[in-house]
Amino acid sequence: MAIRERLSGNEAVAYAIRQTAPDVMPAFPITPSTEIPQYVANYIANGKVDTEFIHVESEHSAMSAAIGASAAGARVVTATSSDRLPVGLALVNRALSGPININADHSDSMGARDTGWIQIYAESNQEVYDNFLQAYPIAEHEAVHLPVMICQDGFITSHGVENILLVEGERVCGGIRPGPLSAERKGAHGIGALCGFQLLYGDQARSAGSHDKRQTGDSRSGGKV
Repeated sequence: MAIRERLSGNEAVAYAIRQTAPDVMPAFPITPSTEIPQYVANYIANGKVDTEFIHVESEHSAMSAAIGASAAGARVVTATSSDRLPVGLALVNRALSGPININADHSDSMGARDTGWIQIYAESNQEVYDNFLQAYPIAEHEAVHLPVMICQDGFITSHGVENILLVEGERVCGGIRPGPLSAERKGAHGIGALCGFQLLYGDQARSAGSHDKRQTGDSRSGGKV
């Protein structure tokens, strides 16, 4: 039976994080998502969820810790604005800080549109909650195995309070915790965060070319390579 509540978007996603029981949460406070790690930290302190909370010194550190924990096989979440890792990101959309603007804007998540992240956007606080419960079953599916960001509008949903229906139960998330990332997995790549797409796509092209060569043979030798 559903539980009727009145929650802000940040409260709703924190409640969903509690129910999905991540193993690790590295987080750095940044407006307007600061409340999410605060609420989750309270759940941890009160024994509501057994999650390792890592206090980091920047957003870059939060993502580095998230990638490392996920590669080691942990279910990971972060709430601050990876390659083939099922990281969950609760993203509260805001404008990039060039014009010193913290209001709702999708320029932050759109900057990562073509980087392999699955992006799911919420129109209401109910959708924020529902979407996050779906994040890990999607990300951890063996046919997907990609990071997922659950996006909501800064201040509009993140701080606005709405009526919401919560799923009853302490643990409601499915998904399959994937275990450690294996370097022996076919096609596995390690790509640094600061290298360009040219290197990534060039490496993939070279791998594909090498594979084709092994299958078809080298015309100069007249035989299989």
